[in-house]
Amino acid sequence: MAKCSSLFIQQLVDFLKKSVNIIVYFLKCKIMPQENENVFIAESQSLDVDEQKKNDTLNVIESCNDLQDFIKRLEEENLIWYFIGPLRKDEDITGQINLKWEKEFQKFEQSIDAMHKELKSSLPGQNFLVYPTKDNDFKIRFENEEKPIEISNILRTSSEGKVYNISLGKDSQITATKKGSERHYDFTGSSSCEMTINWQAKDSEGNSIDCSMTVKLDSGGIQSVIGEPKFGGITSSEEVLKLVGQNKEVFINGKTLYQAFTGISKSVDDQQVPAEEIFTKDLHISPQSPTPSSSGYSSPSTPSSRRSSISTSSEFSDEDEIFEDDMSGDEEEYEQEGLKDEVEELEEEKETFAKYFAVQAKQLEDLRLERDSLRDKVNEQQRAIFERGQRIKEQEEELQDKNDVIKNLNDQLKDKKGETNEANKELQRKLKQSEANLTVLKEKNANLENDLKKIVEGLKDDHKKQLAEQLMETKKENNTLAETASQLSKELNELQREKEDLEREIRQLEPGRSLADELSEENTKREIEKLQYQLKEKEGMLTCTQEELASVKESLEQLQNI
Repeated sequence: MAKCSSLFIQQLVDFLKKSVNIIVYFLKCKIMPQENENVFIAESQSLDVDEQKKNDTLNVIESCNDLQDFIKRLEEENLIWYFIGPLRKDEDITGQINLKWEKEFQKFEQSIDAMHKELKSSLPGQNFLVYPTKDNDFKIRFENEEKPIEISNILRTSSEGKVYNISLGKDSQITATKKGSERHYDFTGSSSCEMTINWQAKDSEGNSIDCSMTVKLDSGGIQSVIGEPKFGGITSSEEVLKLVGQNKEVFINGKTLYQAFTGISKSVDDQQVPAEEIFTKDLHISPQSPTPSSSGYSSPSTPSSRRSSISTSSEFSDEDEIFEDDMSGDEEEYEQEGLKDEVEELEEEKETFAKYFAVQAKQLEDLRLERDSLRDKVNEQQRAIFERGQRIKEQEEELQDKNDVIKNLNDQLKDKKGETNEANKELQRKLKQSEANLTVLKEKNANLENDLKKIVEGLKDDHKKQLAEQLMETKKENNTLAETASQLSKELNELQREKEDLEREIRQLEPGRSLADELSEENTKREIEKLQYQLKEKEGMLTCTQEELASVKESLEQLQNI
């Protein structure tokens, strides 16, 4: 028995050494599985387009008034993914759309390409279609390639507020959103899918445990666990639920992973199955059964270093009971100082490494949070760069339009310049001809001036002589008129005296005036009026003569001034 105990203690020491080496190896390599969720869609997502789908899409285009109505109708008639996928580049389809909504469709295509580029960096190696339904709301459809979708990567690189609706086929979809550090997955429709959830937790002793399980999901939440979950060798349902409860980031249909997971336990309890049997009935599988890999696929389980260590630990637990029985029977063997000291030293070293490992895990968690923060910042910068790129692209298009206008104006300016040069040459030619004609005219004008001077000099004397003769004749006429006027004035005075004499005689004879007297008086009045009229004519003639005389004098003075 003592020999057996010594052998067991040696095995214990070897096991502790191996455990320490494993811990050191994990510390050096810093093997920390990333917390993620992978979705496997079983239903086929292939798109078999035919002529009928194309004709149906053309009919929808014809019946719609705007692009948004067109997209909505395609969704209602289950044609949207045919349009986003194989039909979006069809010449007949794009031709009809461009006739009605060319600019709007260009912006729609740009948003599709931009979103596809953004998601491509988070989903390397995946083939998918995507389009925006409104601001920060997108629909995604993955092609069925028998590989899981790393759906958590989409949310990690996304900003808060964006909504991703991932098609599961027919009327079913997953709606994925990010709220702070939480990742929410809501399932709707009649289809189902498989999701592999990986996370880290700590057991009751503070050790980090890599947890992973694959579950079947539908609109009701988690329906069952597929394959064998991994909880670091822990099989106690109470301990497993504690590990599940530490996942605070995953929400399924509004419930935490713990709430969704305990829902399975309740449904099993309703069937009067003990809680411990959940893992033997739904979770446990044989060593030959497939187990979920880190990517979400199921593969045959093979012994690993970790599984080997766990198995060794189980063997140790079994042998520990024997060891305790042996200790109670033979305390003297257990008191061997050398082995006890070595065991205690190894235990202390193991505890030290465990604490160090916990510190490293905390630092790694802090680094992960910092990485996520930096990733969010990078994503924000990428979005800003993309938006700036879009603005630059729009500005380049505007600049190109302006350059085209400038080029057109330059061409017009060149044409105008050519026409102006031709017109200028013609004007220069005409100017030279005009200058030559002007020179000739100047010479002729000079000759005419000389001739005119000679003529004027010859005419001055004759004109003066003629004016003098006219003046003498006018003076003679004036004198004659003056004499006539004087004579008429005398006659008028004489007639006036005769009139006055007659009036005196009439006044004296008036009482006994006869008809003959009245006739004589009438004749006298007519004679006087006649004389007065003749006098006025003479006076008018005199006035005219005086005016002509003044005009002649003025002309004479002008000639003298010349």
